[in-house]
Amino acid sequence: MADLRRTSIRLGVALCLTVVGLFEVLSLLQGVGSVRRLRARLSHEAEQRVEMARPALGSVLALGGAPAWEAAARTALSRGIAREVEVIDAGGRVLFSRPTVAPVVHRLGPEQRSRLAAGRTVTVVAQEGSAVRVLVYVPLPAPRDGAALRLAVPAPDLEEELGERRQVFFGHLVSLAALALAAGLVLLSGRAEPGAPPEGALHAYEEAMERLRDRGEEMSARHETERRRLEEAMREKDAMARAGELTAGIVHEVRNGLGTILGYARMLERPSRPEDPAAAALAIREECETLETVVRRFSDFVKIETLQLGATDLSRLLARVVAREQRGREAAQLRLVGLDDPLVVRADEELLERAFENVVRNAFDAAAVGGGRVLVSARAEGEWVQVIVEDDGPGLAPDHPAEIRPFYTTRPGGLGLGLPLARKILLLHGGTLRLEARAPQGARAVMGLPLGGPPA
Repeated sequence: MADLRRTSIRLGVALCLTVVGLFEVLSLLQGVGSVRRLRARLSHEAEQRVEMARPALGSVLALGGAPAWEAAARTALSRGIAREVEVIDAGGRVLFSRPTVAPVVHRLGPEQRSRLAAGRTVTVVAQEGSAVRVLVYVPLPAPRDGAALRLAVPAPDLEEELGERRQVFFGHLVSLAALALAAGLVLLSGRAEPGAPPEGALHAYEEAMERLRDRGEEMSARHETERRRLEEAMREKDAMARAGELTAGIVHEVRNGLGTILGYARMLERPSRPEDPAAAALAIREECETLETVVRRFSDFVKIETLQLGATDLSRLLARVVAREQRGREAAQLRLVGLDDPLVVRADEELLERAFENVVRNAFDAAAVGGGRVLVSARAEGEWVQVIVEDDGPGLAPDHPAEIRPFYTTRPGGLGLGLPLARKILLLHGGTLRLEARAPQGARAVMGLPLGGPPA
């Protein structure tokens, strides 16, 4: 009976070691998959940036020869889509490079050559030592001997990830070796000392488990730090992109207004005055008022709001917004649907009313094009409430962005700040706003709000 007990202990320990070893192998495979996904994402982003710049590159490359290569290199470097620009032949020999040759070596395969011959770009990730580059091959307009433009994009995130993965891979190998040693000790203890308990094997197993636990905690902490770093980098990039977009929009609006003001001012300065100088002065005043409206709305959009939360009846609030927007406007019908009972949420009523007002007004202006109608409804769904504003106007434009962005508008004279401001207010409340097409025509704005108010 004692031998059977010792045998059972050995089998149990061996089974535990096998399971832990399988988890080690699985973790190793997950790390490889994570690197593969990072490679694919970086390749896709680099290829998208190059595709956006292909018209500009194609216009200079069409000239042919070394001057065209030089102009294409300046274009790519100035736009930040490459660190090194090269022209290579079919054998991978570098015919031209600016500012230097990429620190990686790569040759295209037959399938990749076929893609280039078909006029399509080819994107690969190449590594040489610690240097990693995303290489985007662009076919030349009139390729000679299979020559192509190669744009090398640095990948610091991937370089850092590969360096950490090498350390993690070594840690996995050490852990697997320790598990194999522990399993061997279990088996040897059972054969060499059939009458003694496998104390040495159990001790080795405990040590292996402690090392494995410490290694796992270290890896988890490292991954969490890396995740936070990448999230912060993405937030910074998104903030910079939004800042550039907002700046471009406000500059566009101000430039148009100033151009009109300047034109009328020059008319007033002429020796032969216009027939109606008062009309010119009125036009200048109207443009100044428009600019003042642009600046005020832009200030409202970028202003940091402080929520004054309280119990808000959405049914009463929406009824007030609909009545105000319908007053004096007969171009379209505007009505509430199914809002007879109170629907109370915790929110800042003044800000929320401003958000709903912008969305309803946007729908009303769209429906007014064809004398249509706007339907406003709301319903509770679990811990959330959905407010839906539908119109049967022209619907979303084919080039409408997937995300609501400032200064995008299809309405003549519009600023494109109404819906972005509404989205900002809803986000402050922990809510959402999305636009979608409505069958058979029109658009639908769906706003979600948590009943209990924004999260802490």
